[in-house]
Amino acid sequence: MARWDVRDRASRELPRVERGQVRPFVEEDIPQVAELHRRVFGTGDHLTDQMQRSYASYFREIFLNNPWYDEELSSLVYQDTDGAIVGFLGVMPRWMSFRGRPIQAAISSQFIVEPDRRFTLAAVQLMKAFLSGPQDLSIADEASNTSRRLWERAGGVTARLYSLYWGRLLRPSQFVLARVGKHRLPAPVVATAQAVCRLLDGFATRMPRSPFCQTPPEMAGEELDAQTLLAGMAEFSRDRSVRAEYDERSLQWLFEILAQKAEHGVFQKVAVRNAAGALLGWYLYYLKRGGIGEVLHLGAREHSITDVLDHLSYQAWRQGVVAVSGRLEPRFLQELCSSSCVYHHRGMWVLVHAHDPDLLQSIHSGDAVLTRLEGEWCMRFK
Repeated sequence: MARWDVRDRASRELPRVERGQVRPFVEEDIPQVAELHRRVFGTGDHLTDQMQRSYASYFREIFLNNPWYDEELSSLVYQDTDGAIVGFLGVMPRWMSFRGRPIQAAISSQFIVEPDRRFTLAAVQLMKAFLSGPQDLSIADEASNTSRRLWERAGGVTARLYSLYWGRLLRPSQFVLARVGKHRLPAPVVATAQAVCRLLDGFATRMPRSPFCQTPPEMAGEELDAQTLLAGMAEFSRDRSVRAEYDERSLQWLFEILAQKAEHGVFQKVAVRNAAGALLGWYLYYLKRGGIGEVLHLGAREHSITDVLDHLSYQAWRQGVVAVSGRLEPRFLQELCSSSCVYHHRGMWVLVHAHDPDLLQSIHSGDAVLTRLEGEWCMRFK
């Protein structure tokens, strides 16, 4: 896809205050930002050589070498008067469209500030600098309550509908055991509990009319490639007012980044077709045996979402996944309810900011395709 020139964009005016300044993030900042990230998120007792290499690779690839990188929409740091970096806000530009018109979006992530109270101003200044950038739409989709309050004070809003998640239990007893925390129980207790849970789940899947009953789907699944996903997105979401715009290169980059996050499971990309070979839909998720299969993207032709969801559920169940879960896509609300899915909030908020009230209204009304593929998941350190 050719790069879209939405409009002439003035350079971002970064605030300067007496106690420090907000400026663009550059490669030379990585060591300081890595140490700040380690301390704030507790990723290690100290910054080892291996961790330094991991951080360097991460910050360089995600925030400096991504396919959408733009110097006018760079990540930001807050530098104190003594030269120390005490705050960071990661930014990844994205191309989207609104009612067929190209718009520039920016995804924020890894919002970190030195926890000392005297650096509270750094968080405020970083947020204001980001939201005053040249983008048409700003998004954060894994925001904490603290980030939400800062965002709303700076003029942003919460997209409550997109902050909900759906979940479908596949092995209910084993799901409960996993939630209780089997790693904190004595080994003999865990072994006995697992055996009992497997027995109970076996009964649950064989009971007539059970919501946990699993039957082999009639649809066929195959490896999903970038070209098929591009074509499907263009066809199946063309009636949505707000949607992401990809090309083959950017999708392939996302696939490679997502496949590296092995701690969530094995990244799966599946296209679902009917007996005639027609594409019904697709799903991208992490297969994690004994855990929750996190769904990043679920797409389907009109009236086919149930078939796609059933295919996902059966394949995940066969391979030992205890539940599948993803973020709510409003257009599938009724079908998800009919498929024994439950809705819940995980404590993470989807936040948006835009100067165009029509753009915000389209998001609030559910007329947008905002999946985890367009969010912070790919921007996680791990």
